[in-house]
Amino acid sequence: MVYMLVNIGISLLIGIIFILSALLLKKYPTTDINAAFGYRTRRSMKNIELWQAGNKYSAEIMRKNGFLMILIGSIISLTFRYPQTIIALIALMILLIIIMFVRVETKLKVMEK
Repeated sequence: MVYMLVNIGISLLIGIIFILSALLLKKYPTTDINAAFGYRTRRSMKNIELWQAGNKYSAEIMRKNGFLMILIGSIISLTFRYPQTIIALIALMILLIIIMFVRVETKLKVMEK
């Protein structure tokens, strides 16, 4: 029971970090291309238009992924037993991040043409 609550807490924490990161990108968008803050990939840093679009779109996806992490992570925490739960939560987090990169890079590639 304690592990279940801890794992739900981990899901909440990861989800909240995703959501807060998205809110930071939306509230304080970067006005110039930099190597410290924002959605930084080779493609997004090619020009200011791609930079701004990449940051805006990644913030939208990250916010949605935060809520998905909370929801799916809580379900995983209730379904699996420790230590499989931690592995499943880490896998979910990595999957959501990969999906975000694929979606944003796909959009930027279309914009680039």
